[in-house]
Amino acid sequence: MSTKNITVDEKFYSELSKHMKNGDEMSLKRIYSLFPEMNNKTVSWRLYSLVQQGKLYKTGHGYYSMQKNSGNNIAAGYEYLQKKSQMIYDTLIDYGYNFYITGLDSLVGEILHMPENYPVLIIIEQSWMKEIQDLLNEKELIVLTEMDRDILGKPILRNKIDVILLKGKDFSLSTDNISQKEKGFVDLYYAVTRMEYGVSIQEVSRIYQNLQRNNSIAMAKMKNAAKDRGIATEINWLIELNKASEKTLEFMSYQIKEVK
Repeated sequence: MSTKNITVDEKFYSELSKHMKNGDEMSLKRIYSLFPEMNNKTVSWRLYSLVQQGKLYKTGHGYYSMQKNSGNNIAAGYEYLQKKSQMIYDTLIDYGYNFYITGLDSLVGEILHMPENYPVLIIIEQSWMKEIQDLLNEKELIVLTEMDRDILGKPILRNKIDVILLKGKDFSLSTDNISQKEKGFVDLYYAVTRMEYGVSIQEVSRIYQNLQRNNSIAMAKMKNAAKDRGIATEINWLIELNKASEKTLEFMSYQIKEVK
């Protein structure tokens, strides 16, 4: 490779580095926009070269980062599940259902104050919702689906719920029937903001900050998780929030007050 080509490569890497600080991920579309004078194929080739050199990492389909994901986003193991979750896990495994446990159970290590007892969040296919609800009811568990969210609004009943069933389609977001951390967070966020799940907004915020601080999440997986949950707009907004200018945040703050 000639000196001129090396210089061009180094200039490309230097410019890219300016926009990918602190391990931030960036989409291929965004990277293309940073080099408008360069053919997209050339940009793709340079990205490929950087990946081969170990200077850049693919973190998902069409996403890149300067930092290799730590691998901490994999699912927590069976031994970390609360006893109730283990019992449910064993039952559903025995019956051969396609499912995975999500939410708090998959976020062990990211939560400072883990509740002693909490409803188990379980992702299943829509077609099995009623059958699994009946099966777990036979185990003397109180089981709700996301369609029963009104019941969760009543504090007296809410504290007695054992299981909440949520529908899902993308089962690649789990490992050994336990959700990966990105999906675990998205499902917990959904349950807290939509279903009066017994975790405070402040705690959800702390969990998210901890996931970011520990480099425990890949944003590409986070977006896939949000898409599966049907809240892609909200999660995309959350992901991009740290990139917003002070004026943008001020404008958003005013808009939120207007909605209220």
